[in-house]
Amino acid sequence: MKKGRELLEIRLKEVIDEFKHKKKRIENVNKELVNYGVPSGTFNEISRGDISLNSLDLDLLCLISLSVHNETKDLSISPYEYFTEKEISSSKNYISEENENLDLPVELKDVILIDLENYITKVKMSFLVQLFHSQLITYDYETQRSAKYKRSKDGVVPVPNVNKKSVEDISQHMIKETYLADMITLNVYSNEIESLYYDSKNKILTINEGATISILDGFHRLQAGVRAFSVNPNLELEMILSIRSYDLDTAKKYFGQINTINVVKPERIKELKSEKHSDIVVRDLQMKSDLKGKIASSSKISEIAGQLTTFDVLSYAIDEVFGPTTKLEAMEVLNYLVDFFNYLVGSFVDEFLENPNYHRSQLINHPLMFAGYVQIAKNFKEQQKSLGELKSFVQAIDFTNDKLVKILQDRRGINNQRNRNKTIDYFK
Repeated sequence: MKKGRELLEIRLKEVIDEFKHKKKRIENVNKELVNYGVPSGTFNEISRGDISLNSLDLDLLCLISLSVHNETKDLSISPYEYFTEKEISSSKNYISEENENLDLPVELKDVILIDLENYITKVKMSFLVQLFHSQLITYDYETQRSAKYKRSKDGVVPVPNVNKKSVEDISQHMIKETYLADMITLNVYSNEIESLYYDSKNKILTINEGATISILDGFHRLQAGVRAFSVNPNLELEMILSIRSYDLDTAKKYFGQINTINVVKPERIKELKSEKHSDIVVRDLQMKSDLKGKIASSSKISEIAGQLTTFDVLSYAIDEVFGPTTKLEAMEVLNYLVDFFNYLVGSFVDEFLENPNYHRSQLINHPLMFAGYVQIAKNFKEQQKSLGELKSFVQAIDFTNDKLVKILQDRRGINNQRNRNKTIDYFK
């Protein structure tokens, strides 16, 4: 950015507050944002204050600035004053690619047949959000909790009874990537056509054109996903998807059954895919160390969420440096790294936890540095050095060293294998 985002956020809020009650202007901004692929209604939530500007992904903030500027012509919020041409161009492509509308028929892969009315698989939450934005997932009031009623220009209409705090809490966990894999249940049905076709040989389930898709269980989770992806479209959250094909009466019975057996407590499910031993270490680091909420599942971090590095960078480094080949070795590595990173983060709280974005330029919390920290952990372990010495060791690292700066700021980025290896080698 050319200028700090804090100044833009302050001025942008002032401008939005001036016209937030003017429906036509809000509609105009929404229309422009939808053209970039921003979910319809996102700007309404921002103007109402349901979503704060400081929680937005930088690309989305850029698009908000652009659209509001185009509507108001207010030069104080012109994106060209705050962002480079490259950043503006990138933001226009960044979100639109994530929100393409889907049409039926839709194919789901790796689907397990339980019986002719019951299937299960694993999907990305982004796919479910796409289904929702494509208006393919409906809310069936006859098979859900009692509706609330709202007066509109068309009279009194039913609306889903949503606990906003619950949605916000879940979405924050999704954004921080501390949300545990959970299940969403959809009901696919039709009185006129065969709603589903299952290819048992290839395990592909097709939702046929003309079928209706309603949500039987997990509406709050779905709404939280919609909100989370409006903040960070790069989230890699996966969910267990249960697909039923019930008529209305059976759907009612099913909904009554699951809300009698398990009213509130949602079942937490481990990931279905097999993982490398280093993956298991990173997954547990995410949950058991002070790196909780700081490890991105996607290929890049979200600075808005205060993330520090990616799952893949850590997994790669652990595989290269420690090379665990059994679960026992993985647990030994995990136990040491939990202590190591707790000492590291605890010694530099402002740099890693409280204010990481302020220290980005100092490179101490650069995503690739975590490959270096894994190597430093191995050095400490082999040399039997006390972790109490870690703070002074890190303070002695010259983060302005030309060789180190060149590696960390290499244009090929953190996902380049050579850059990762060079970082590891630097600290051997």
